[in-house]
Amino acid sequence: MAPSSKTGRAAREERERMLVLKHKFDHRITTAKFGKQSFDVNDYAGSIQKFKEYLLIMAEVKKVRDVYSLTPGHFDPKTELTEMMMISHIYFEMARMYDAIPQFHEDTKNCLNQFVRFSANQPYQVVNSELIRKHLKKSRFKNVEDFRMAYQQIFVQSKKCFVVTFCYGDSHPLTQEFRDFKDVLLDYPLGREMVRLYYAHSSVMVSRWEKNLCFHFLMRGFLKPLLAVFSKTLLPLILRK
Repeated sequence: MAPSSKTGRAAREERERMLVLKHKFDHRITTAKFGKQSFDVNDYAGSIQKFKEYLLIMAEVKKVRDVYSLTPGHFDPKTELTEMMMISHIYFEMARMYDAIPQFHEDTKNCLNQFVRFSANQPYQVVNSELIRKHLKKSRFKNVEDFRMAYQQIFVQSKKCFVVTFCYGDSHPLTQEFRDFKDVLLDYPLGREMVRLYYAHSSVMVSRWEKNLCFHFLMRGFLKPLLAVFSKTLLPLILRK
């Protein structure tokens, strides 16, 4: 066969593949909904099949090798934030289903890793941390430590420190000191609860302050000296331990 014929056939096959992929992508939300519907009626095999089908479509569109290679960096947060949140929840539901079957323990961990990856530093981080916390409180996971670790990792991997960043910016040395303080707190049950409450409320408060110019300057003027005093007095003693 002549080289030009091979090239022409390859081009046609690529066009056909792209058309099929476009059709799948256009119907991906329906595929994900079928997964959720199967999950709601305890058809876990059918649910996992549909959820994986959806994730495989996204993996192919984003040109990554498998469903565990997707990252937030493959998405535009301005236009695809809702999709990113849906993906994070699909990984979480898959982790719950895999958790029930011992031989799928590795898949449970992979899905939880993806759930954390798509949760940390995202606007819906607090929502996802509450999601896993509530399930930890009421569910009987076979691999409960994996889920507890995922809950903790959402905060560990988060670079956000809402109030301090609001006052001093993301790259200020004092901001890094408070991130180190957060890491210390996460070593203790009470500290983890304090961090959870901080993320749950500080994100909402800072969002309100940033929308109101008067509150913006008032709260920064009030909080900056307090944070500075804490960083020069108690914080060094805590971080030294």
